[in-house]
Amino acid sequence: MTTKKKKILSKVVTVVIILAVIWMQYDESRDDENGAGNREENVKGEAGKKVGRGAEGMLFPDSASELREVTRRLVPVNLSSSKLEVLHGCRLMDHRGNDGDSFHVITKKGHKEFRLYYVDTPESAAKTYRSGENNFKRIAQQGVALGGLTREETTQVGVEAKRFVKKLLKAGGFRVVTRWENVYDARRQYAFIIVPWQGESRYLHELLVAHGLARIYTKPATLPDNTSATRHKKRLRALEQHAQKSHYGAWGMK
Repeated sequence: MTTKKKKILSKVVTVVIILAVIWMQYDESRDDENGAGNREENVKGEAGKKVGRGAEGMLFPDSASELREVTRRLVPVNLSSSKLEVLHGCRLMDHRGNDGDSFHVITKKGHKEFRLYYVDTPESAAKTYRSGENNFKRIAQQGVALGGLTREETTQVGVEAKRFVKKLLKAGGFRVVTRWENVYDARRQYAFIIVPWQGESRYLHELLVAHGLARIYTKPATLPDNTSATRHKKRLRALEQHAQKSHYGAWGMK
């Protein structure tokens, strides 16, 4: 092979190598872009699964339209009755006995324990007591009332209800409205709890029903605006039906 031909061949090989390197770099950059896009899509997909869900995987009103719809269905607070005492600026006390419908509260009158009217949130754990008795039957009854849940599912709702209430009550001062009516064990009193919700004041027991976290059960009472218990129960049933239709809380577990 002549020297001239060798030079030409060498140049051709060099050009081919350069073009190959350029193509490899381009191909790698394209793969990186596609990979990043896929990773971003996967992250969005995973995040999308969690939107509007509580720690136990339950669905709750999350979008602006859902929150407006729930708020629209709640009773506006009107404290027109003179038969109840209103305690302002109350704070939740950290206590092992707190759950979704009964909790220890610091008030201007000292430490009190209150129980919500109208609702019963599920037990947060299955327990056997020192006496040998347990809460299994109660959990079973709660599960039936909330759509036929298993014991484990029912206690999951109880955990979420407890978490939901703690978050609302820890957010700031809330109001307790009470007649100082004793619960059967006499160490607690029934009460309405009023909390800030979407910029307005709303009843905690209604929010629990609206989120599918409580059954309509236990003692009813005339509302602070003198609405009868019978009329208010009908409104609570409508709230419950909306939660069922929307699969909120317990109603989305089956």
